[in-house]
Order: sequence, then C-alpha cells, then structure tokens
Amino acid sequence: MFFVALPLALSSPYPTPKERAWIVDGGLLRTVALAPIGRDEAIEAEADVESESGPEGGHGSLADILSWEPTFTLASLSIDPDADVTGSLGSAGAAAIGPDAVLRVRPGEPADEVDDYLWDVYLRNPIKKDGSGDFTWKDPAAAKRAGMSLKDYVIRGMDRDFRETLYHMGKALDADGYNWSMLSAFRDDFRQRLASGFKASVGNSLHGGSRRTGGYGHGRAIDITTADGHDAESVWHWIDRNGARFAMSRPMPGYDPAHIQARGNYLQIAATLRGKRSRYATAVAHD
Repeated sequence: MFFVALPLALSSPYPTPKERAWIVDGGLLRTVALAPIGRDEAIEAEADVESESGPEGGHGSLADILSWEPTFTLASLSIDPDADVTGSLGSAGAAAIGPDAVLRVRPGEPADEVDDYLWDVYLRNPIKKDGSGDFTWKDPAAAKRAGMSLKDYVIRGMDRDFRETLYHMGKALDADGYNWSMLSAFRDDFRQRLASGFKASVGNSLHGGSRRTGGYGHGRAIDITTADGHDAESVWHWIDRNGARFAMSRPMPGYDPAHIQARGNYLQIAATLRGKRSRYATAVAHD
C-alpha cells in the first residue's frame, strides 16, 4: 500500500507542460494547461496575452486556462525604439511615420465615418502604456515599415466587418458615458515581434497574424482602455454585459482583461448593423 500511495501523492493532477506552453514574463514562470478545443471555440478564446494589455499578476480561472488556444511562445525580444517614431501620438500622429508614407486604400473600401470615428477613438489616449512601460512608438514603427500612415495601419488593418461592429459598440459606449480608447488595434507579424512578455506567437495573433487571420485587413481584435487610462475596468465590465449585442467577447478577463475580439457570428451582426446605418444615413439625407 505504501509503495502505491507514494507515487500518487507525489504526482501532479495537472498535465506536464510542453515547450510551447511555458511562458516567461518578468521572471515569473507560468504554465498553461492544454486541452483540445474545436475551431469555433478557438476563435472565441484567442490566447493573445502580452505585457501591453495583460494585468499585473493577473490570474484566470481554470476554465479560462483550459479554453485558451495554445499558440504561445517564449518572448524575450528586446528592440530599441526608432528615434524617428518615438514619442506620443499627440505630437507625432500619422506624420510620425515620415513623409514617404503611402496611404493604402483597399479596393472598393473608401474612407468613411467608421474609420474616422475609430481613428478618433484611438487618439483619445495618445500615450500607449501599461505596467510594462510606454510602448507608444511600436505602432508607428510598424506602420513606417509597412509604408502606411498610422491611421491606415492601425484602423484599416482590421477586418471591415469587425470595424463595423466595433463602431456601433463604441457609439453605445459613448452614449452610456464611457470615454473609451484603444491600447492596440491591428498588429501584423512585425508588430507582434515587438511585443514582449506573455503573448501569442508571431503569426497567430487575432489582431492580424498572417497565419491566424490572413494579415492586413483581417484583424479581429483590439485591446481596449479608457481615454485617461484610469478605471478601464468599467469599460471591460460594460462589454461583459453588452458585448454579445455587437458580436464582441472578452474571453480572458483574468489574464488579458483588455483584449476583446469578434465572436463567431460577427459577419451576420455586422451586416445587420451596416444596413441600419445605411438606412439612417439615407433618411437623414432626404430630410
């Protein structure tokens, strides 16, 4: 009996961590338990945690961890900011990427009120920072590398239907008195490499990873905050209560509370919301 009980007492009830499930963040070693999940569930629960949006010492529930998609990698990359693109968006803005930037417009998708509104929201909080420090320079650096204006990169890099649902959710937040903003919007593979800490592996981010989404024009996630960076929890909890109306979810409130993403039905919801917006614009034009 003793020889049987001893191994059981010393054994762990949790699976042995694999290489891709070990994450290092600020010296803290974390283990993510892996569990097989379906494609739809994977879309609903992207594991996209990095220091730019993760909480300080946040902890998710066991259910959160088990539903988390195992697309992680160790992240210890250190990249010095480009002197041409450092500083706040307030002083640099779209011009921060230099005079040679090219404004890329996707065919059949002219600039409209959705893009303009989301860009204004992005600028409400011009200093992008969290507990890990100021990372304002990273989006302009990625935009410069892509040869785009900052607006074209961070806003139009997102999926058109995701932008539609985000626009309507944002207007509802505004109406309820929440002055919200974005810490991060579209991120390509280069931008994902600039991130540090606990994050989705390069190519696998729902923000715009090449393998996960198809890259530019297909990002389906943002990291949300407030204009002054304070009381972001109130915005997160609003999304928990109301996000489903706009096909939005906040799948990792423990590890990555700022991360919100499209639900599986976002295409249908976007079509409905776009139709309502179009009919309203037509009615106003005829008045």
